[in-house]
Amino acid sequence: MYDHPFFITGKQGNNAFSFEKRVNPTLFVPNLIEGGLEDVTIGDQVVFEDFDDNGQLKSCVGLKHFVRMKHPTTGKPIVIVDNHNHVFYSWHKAREKGWIKDGATLIHIDQHKDMRKPPLGLDRGDNKNLQKIFEYTNSVLNVGNYILPAIEDGLVGKVISVTSEKELDEWTPVGTCHGMFPQGKPTSIILNIDLDFWAPEMDYIDRQLKNRVARAWMERADFITIATSPFFINQMLAIDILRELLEPKDL
Repeated sequence: MYDHPFFITGKQGNNAFSFEKRVNPTLFVPNLIEGGLEDVTIGDQVVFEDFDDNGQLKSCVGLKHFVRMKHPTTGKPIVIVDNHNHVFYSWHKAREKGWIKDGATLIHIDQHKDMRKPPLGLDRGDNKNLQKIFEYTNSVLNVGNYILPAIEDGLVGKVISVTSEKELDEWTPVGTCHGMFPQGKPTSIILNIDLDFWAPEMDYIDRQLKNRVARAWMERADFITIATSPFFINQMLAIDILRELLEPKDL
């Protein structure tokens, strides 16, 4: 469904933030391409716009393209987006392709929990209709409310949220990590990373610890989604972190 780029112009999805206060509120959504790290580049269109804590309007440019690639050592699929709600569609597409199964365990490494409740749920019976899921992802969901619907429709069975140093220590995978799941091995593991976990305000957590835990889960995940989150981290820094996590020489 992300074959072509498009614009969101109505009061919906991420464009609903401060809609009445922004001039000509319009957001760009890139297309998805097959590629590699070299294809993860900054575009020239505003993909997120809102006022910061100081009341200043931030018009944030995102990625030129969303990119689907393979993990350099496991070959497992990775999808890289800018605004984090787009992974909701990617998870459902991955289920259709057989990469993951219902009841998956979601390892969520992020500065934020992203567990807000959206204004509308996905209509019953639409959780396997990719066209409806695509519309819901872009017209209803935003960067902070896309996880609960995935739980409600059965795709995600358990969420392990890693948003602090304590949680990094608690959820550092060792070996097969079966001991971390007393109820049995998950049907699938989705690793969901927001690169804003590496933003400067999170520098009180050791960067190498963050890298080590993220890489360890990458080795064990069946499917990986990564967001560059333009409103919350400089995009050049986000891409540098992405390279740190994925360059084969660093693994």
